[in-house]
Amino acid sequence: MKKRLCISTTLTLISIPFIAFVLCVKVKAVGNSPLGPLDSIRDMTELFSDTGVTAIDYWMPADPLTVHYKIDCSIDIHAGRLKGQERICFINTTSQTLRTLALMGSTHGIDIQEVLGNGKPVRLLTKAYGSPLVFSLAQAVDPTESVVIDVTFSLSAPVLPKSGDKALIVNWYPRLWCGFDTHADYDVALDVPDAYTVMTSGLRDSQSDTYYAEDTKSFGMIISKAHDVLTEQAGDVLVQCLYRPRAKTCAELLLATAVDAISFFRERFGFYPHRVLTIVPGSDRPMGGYPVATGIVAIHGMERMHERPKLHWQWIVAHEIGHQYWGEYVMEKDTPGWLWIGLGIYADREYCRARGLGLRKHRELMDRYVQGVRDGLDTTMNISPAQLSQIKYDYNNVVIHGKGFSVISALDCLLGKDDFDRIYRRCLRDYGGRRLGVHAFQRVCEEETDRDLAWFFEQWVNSNRCLSYEIISQASERQGDSYLSRIDVECLGDLKMPVPIVAYFEDGSTQHRLTDRAQTINSISFKSQSRLRDVQLDPKGALALVVPPPSAQGQQLKKDIQNLPWVGAGDQAISVLHRMKKSKFSDSGGWVKIGLLLYDGKHYHEALEAFRRLEELEPEHSSWAFASVVWQGHLHDLLAKRQAALQCYNRALTMAGDHQIRHDQYGIKVNRQWVQMRLKEPFDRD
Repeated sequence: MKKRLCISTTLTLISIPFIAFVLCVKVKAVGNSPLGPLDSIRDMTELFSDTGVTAIDYWMPADPLTVHYKIDCSIDIHAGRLKGQERICFINTTSQTLRTLALMGSTHGIDIQEVLGNGKPVRLLTKAYGSPLVFSLAQAVDPTESVVIDVTFSLSAPVLPKSGDKALIVNWYPRLWCGFDTHADYDVALDVPDAYTVMTSGLRDSQSDTYYAEDTKSFGMIISKAHDVLTEQAGDVLVQCLYRPRAKTCAELLLATAVDAISFFRERFGFYPHRVLTIVPGSDRPMGGYPVATGIVAIHGMERMHERPKLHWQWIVAHEIGHQYWGEYVMEKDTPGWLWIGLGIYADREYCRARGLGLRKHRELMDRYVQGVRDGLDTTMNISPAQLSQIKYDYNNVVIHGKGFSVISALDCLLGKDDFDRIYRRCLRDYGGRRLGVHAFQRVCEEETDRDLAWFFEQWVNSNRCLSYEIISQASERQGDSYLSRIDVECLGDLKMPVPIVAYFEDGSTQHRLTDRAQTINSISFKSQSRLRDVQLDPKGALALVVPPPSAQGQQLKKDIQNLPWVGAGDQAISVLHRMKKSKFSDSGGWVKIGLLLYDGKHYHEALEAFRRLEELEPEHSSWAFASVVWQGHLHDLLAKRQAALQCYNRALTMAGDHQIRHDQYGIKVNRQWVQMRLKEPFDRD
């Protein structure tokens, strides 16, 4: 016995990494050019080279058409196959004739048997085995006329659930391709065995037995077995969490946080864009989450809740809900797409602030970017896809997430809460169902504030400059019945913008100022009734300040250290060590390598100094702080100072936690067990 569900929703691409696939179309193709996934409509020139038509025959309007998908499909769990009959309906709302269209998908194993346009066979303009599949209608469609595309297809889906498992089914049907993400409406009839739980991007209508959603970017389905479901309402939004029995405590926290976060966002931004939010288990390791499809988010490691603090679980739910606004509702126009990431993180930061959850997670994001600056990485955001493909470091974490959020946070700090809230709401209102890029975002910011902000975006987005300001002097002296305090703030970096400064006085009062971006050194005066107690730059931690900024000498030192081989360079390391000490070198990775190279060359006293410097730089809980103390023990052993070595090993044992550092060149694995062994036996490099 199977249950028949009718699913009505709106759909387009998902936000998880794009996967190319092969369309197997069992109708004759015209032309013989091979075809793979295309990045943009501009690639059509080459695509049409063997078809007898020109690239201008294929076009889509700047604003996407309103498309309605009707799909009737069934899933054979045991055969691992989905069969579907799809109808794509839209009206030519443009002022031009439409004839050439394209279908796109992004799942392996799709097999298209037939394509009809307004009831007649279409003419393929690209090879049958490719994506997108470009075709020509038998008759052109004039403005205001309707278009109906009928597609018969099937999907071999190894991801379909086996016994006791679940499947996240996304991008499982051919869709009209516009060269970019769009929203569309869907009605889907689905047959699935009764033994399985079905959840979708849509909301179920009990009277019609349908699931529906409107203005939805991507429609997904979850088919599961051996999972439980918790449900609750957040106003008119159905919130549900799929979980295994062992993860019930985590599921309850995620569900409660999601309900609270949706209520907060609705109050803050005026609405919530979808009628359903489904939380599903991700991978086993508790490391974050990702948007599966519109209204569906995956959270990793739910069964290992104890390995992360409560804050982690609350933050990641709010974070993924933020991306239901930015990414699913408002879509990204640019590549690399940092803007939707930054705006989404801003949303979950505001939730964390409002609920008193602290900003540790957001500071960690900024610190990734700051460390990238210290490491000498080029963090320019406005780069071409070709330049992006050549980058070797973790650009996603350092720039797209770390710097992307830093830019939005800096803009909020510059403009103030009221102005930025107005900008934020307008972008949601004007770009819902559309793509937003940085140029349009800058224009909205300037229109809403009546300010020229080109200087801000030029420095943050189009350059590798870094923000670095520091208080260099402060004084407070009595003048009659009051006090006059003078604060000097210096711009140390090459990125200049107003930075907030707050003075705190002994009577509990405070005064706020902004530095002048035109001045390298700002002298700011405060008049008060009591003496100055403290002064702070960026008291809310909203800015990614790099203090001190990396020096040209320091960048050259990093390159020189990176170029040294990991073994056999002990003598070279001696001269580099002198340069590091003279320049007050502060990069932990450099001190790690130099310390090991000095050990390798049997320069034990110098290596001991290097690992002491490393310990001073690192926070006490870090892996390298732990390793630096262990290596100090090693070096004391090699210098025949056993008591000093034992002191280091005992101290390292209190720091060990679950740290584990491998030195494959020596076959050494530094962890708790290694330290316990060293307490019994001195370290011997042989």
